Amino acid sequence: MKQWELSGVTIDVSGRGQPVEDPSRSPDRFRILVDQCPALIWTTDSSLVFTSSLGGGLAALGVGPNQLVGVSLLELVNEDDPDPRPLAAHERALQGETVSFDMRWGDRILQARVGPLLDGRGTSIGTICVGIDATDAPVQARVGRVLGLATTA
Repeated sequence: MKQWELSGVTIDVSGRGQPVEDPSRSPDRFRILVDQCPALIWTTDSSLVFTSSLGGGLAALGVGPNQLVGVSLLELVNEDDPDPRPLAAHERALQGETVSFDMRWGDRILQARVGPLLDGRGTSIGTICVGIDATDAPVQARVGRVLGLATTA
């Protein structure tokens, strides 16, 4: 049997079968992965308003999936920490750069990487960011030194 795979769908081109979805690529499996991954994933539009926020790391911040949708990054950054780095990193991402940064979110320290969110034509339409909670003691001490934060081991 000759098969081709296209976007998570296996197609039997021998004419004997029907297209079969590959269960390892199903949206449900992806959702389970994202929900259990101890990371945060968010997107913004070109005005830096959140358009999605996902990931198992949100719970430690007291935030539910997509609870940030419609909130401006500027509001969030100014509310929790006047540190200009997260906003500057997102603004650079809108210009096409991929930027790493550290930030404080409440009592948590995040390490994040943000880049441009591109449409099908390759035009930047916002940002996409992945962050991990780096609050545990060994990482917190290292990141805290970089951020100039007082930390305890």
